Amino acid sequence: MQRCPLSDTPSKTCWHCLIGATLKELLEPVGIEVRTEVPVVSLPPKADLVLLQRKAGRTEEQRLRMADGLWDLDVEQILAEIKVTESLNERSFAKAYRYDDSYLESAKLQPCQLRTVMISSITPHQSLLARCSFQPVGLNGVYENPPIFGRILRLIVLNQLADQPHNAPLKCFASRMDERRRAFKTLEQDEWVRVSKSFNAVLAGLRSNLMQNSLSHLDNAGLTPDSVMRIGRRMLEATLDMMDDDELYAIPKLGHFLSRKLQDGAKQGEQFGEAKILTRQLQRRFGTLPDWASERITKADSSSLEEWGVRVLDAHSLEEVFREP
Repeated sequence: MQRCPLSDTPSKTCWHCLIGATLKELLEPVGIEVRTEVPVVSLPPKADLVLLQRKAGRTEEQRLRMADGLWDLDVEQILAEIKVTESLNERSFAKAYRYDDSYLESAKLQPCQLRTVMISSITPHQSLLARCSFQPVGLNGVYENPPIFGRILRLIVLNQLADQPHNAPLKCFASRMDERRRAFKTLEQDEWVRVSKSFNAVLAGLRSNLMQNSLSHLDNAGLTPDSVMRIGRRMLEATLDMMDDDELYAIPKLGHFLSRKLQDGAKQGEQFGEAKILTRQLQRRFGTLPDWASERITKADSSSLEEWGVRVLDAHSLEEVFREP
């Protein structure tokens, strides 16, 4: 997992690193690179930025994992400024425009290749949205304001995003506890369990911290992606250790995995028996087997072993037994 430098205070929680780590484990398997160390200019300021970069266009898998306000942006790169415990104001929006312009220049991008988004855990006052001319775009919690110098700023308010599976990973960072609770409950469902072990570890670690404290109380907790993942792994291991066999088999993914392993073991045992019988037959007909013949038997599948077992009855040499069709 990519590390991101923390602020001057060692114990300061790196919120954009946590959101970046969550998106990294979620989106990189479907072709979106996620970075939290984004040089906005040649001497980068301390900016809580996450960069999403599509590698090969938009796909259906991405749509199922990207939150409202991100998926519909048909651009190569999305520059997201993260605001978790910090309230929004006019200066916040002005800074986002500066990041947008600076990154376009430093990354040598055309305006059509980049959109800048501000993601806010705290719901801004309606009066602020009105003063800055933000209007809904048709998706709950997603706003835009009129173009300024040809650029449009998008705002995503996590508390207001719809309770849908694709919004849940980001809504884990909503400022309202009830919104976070619903998001984690959604992420317990089967479709999210299958993302990856790393994603599960991140979620378990986040849940341990975010469901016991307000976000502001965690500001100085020194949370990083690595520490959160370590906590998550310990929680997952402790949960499995406490379960008996029946409970483990009742977990859909684990039950399917164990059943598949048992089936594979039975199949391998059957092939081993077939190979042993064929080896004895060949030794009785042709004496000690050369290494190449033993290797062919060891690497063969069941259908080949069965075919050779039939041929050995009439073959006059080992080469005739193992001849290619």
